[in-house]
Amino acid sequence: MIHSKTLLVSVLVAAVMVIVDVMWWYNGYREGVDVYISVIMKWLGVNPGVCSGIYFFTSLPLLTSLAYSWTVSHDRSTGYVAQIITRVGRKKYYLSKYIVTFVSGGIVFVSALVLDFMLLSTFSYMVQPWPTDSFMTITSARFGSEIFYYNIYLFALVWCFVAFLWGGAMACIGMAAGMITKNHIVASVVPFLIFMGETMLGAYIMNNYLITIDGRALELTWTGMLYVRSAGAAPNDYMLGTIAAIIAVPTLVYFIRGRKYECL
Repeated sequence: MIHSKTLLVSVLVAAVMVIVDVMWWYNGYREGVDVYISVIMKWLGVNPGVCSGIYFFTSLPLLTSLAYSWTVSHDRSTGYVAQIITRVGRKKYYLSKYIVTFVSGGIVFVSALVLDFMLLSTFSYMVQPWPTDSFMTITSARFGSEIFYYNIYLFALVWCFVAFLWGGAMACIGMAAGMITKNHIVASVVPFLIFMGETMLGAYIMNNYLITIDGRALELTWTGMLYVRSAGAAPNDYMLGTIAAIIAVPTLVYFIRGRKYECL
């Protein structure tokens, strides 16, 4: 994984989109616009972006899948999996491949957030947010709101961990697709298609039906849960439960197919 060119490309593409988004904020800073807005409210972990950050979240399922999960289908199509299994065993191969693939997806997402935070910090202030600030629209119904208004650095650290799980979940979908199809290009695109389909379905339901938690409309789109500043409710248990479900389904598919796969 470390020497994978596709992982490097995914990280670089994500970095370019982050840099473009940071430059938009910087240009406003030079012109005296949003000068005193805290770094945390410009950060992609909180704000969905005002420039290329929007495209970053849209393309994230594809970038995390291209990082390494495509190798599952590639190993099957080339017959490489048979050579490895005969040497190290089926269980060790599939478990190792699963761990590395999950980590690769997490790296793509987290590295982009860390880079974004560091670049924004070079010209923006870090101000501890207050619930009464009209610009700080992180409601109590969003993930980590208690930490957000208590210790912003701890919140950033916790959110990076959540982002790592999101990246791993996306990679898991591509990995499971690789156990169904031997076309690694198709397997790489599947997570993007699933996320886009779920986003459109979730947005349709939110626009036409009212589903609430503690009196607040529930966030039903996965894309809307990739950052904190959103109108939809996504409390801690709901957020982590959603991620767990996204991870569990492709993981089950992956290991069931792996146990039955005859390497033919």
